[in-house]
Amino acid sequence: MWNPYDFTGRKIVVTGATSGIGRTTAVKLSEQGASIMMIGRNKESLDETLSMLKGNGHRCFIKDFSEPGGYREIFDDIVSDGKKVNGFVHSAGIAKILPINSLNYRIMNESMTINFYSFVEMVGILSKKKYHDKTSIVGISSIAAKHPDQCQSLYAATKSAMNVFVTSSAIELTNKQIRINTVMPGMTRTRMTSNSSELFPADDLRRIIGTQLLGMSEPEEIADVIMFLLSDASRVITGREIYADAGTIHHSSWKGREL
Repeated sequence: MWNPYDFTGRKIVVTGATSGIGRTTAVKLSEQGASIMMIGRNKESLDETLSMLKGNGHRCFIKDFSEPGGYREIFDDIVSDGKKVNGFVHSAGIAKILPINSLNYRIMNESMTINFYSFVEMVGILSKKKYHDKTSIVGISSIAAKHPDQCQSLYAATKSAMNVFVTSSAIELTNKQIRINTVMPGMTRTRMTSNSSELFPADDLRRIIGTQLLGMSEPEEIADVIMFLLSDASRVITGREIYADAGTIHHSSWKGREL
């Protein structure tokens, strides 16, 4: 019986695998037979994730996403064994929750470089025949791209940029047998959320979570959506923004559920 979620023999690149959605996705993919190529800046955290993976053939690559360039050398190393990349998940990102009057070029450039520019650079490299083999690309966006809250203007802008890029690039990549989509999670129980809770007033955080009909998501639930988009079960989906936001409601009449 055909199992579209069998990733045996597939090489999947995952950024942001040091925690949260990226780490969970890497672990779940390894459980389904994939070889995981992890890219991140913290060696200790990457090694911790590596110890959690099932199977063999997994590798770690150190890269600070706030610094442009250097990706081609990493991808050259990844395919040096003659096996090309079958999937790519860009989960690395930062969420700067700041009022407009606190934004400056340095802060904006850092967020765009990590959340968006790095994604574009890596997709551009993967688009070359040397690196890909019927690849599915998944960018981790955010429901904030559609329904930003206060002080999320910069974060939402970086994720909106990713969404638009994916919609356009899908046209170019189809002829290369590459599919590309984004996933837009709502509030998910990750380290990034924990950091946000230090910046959001507690009442605001409860209000945001309260707009999600299914409550706060778990990383495993978002990882399942990512795996669907990487799998052959989604072979007719490309250039799309996939809502994985636990049913976020932002109508003016909706007051949010009690927590």
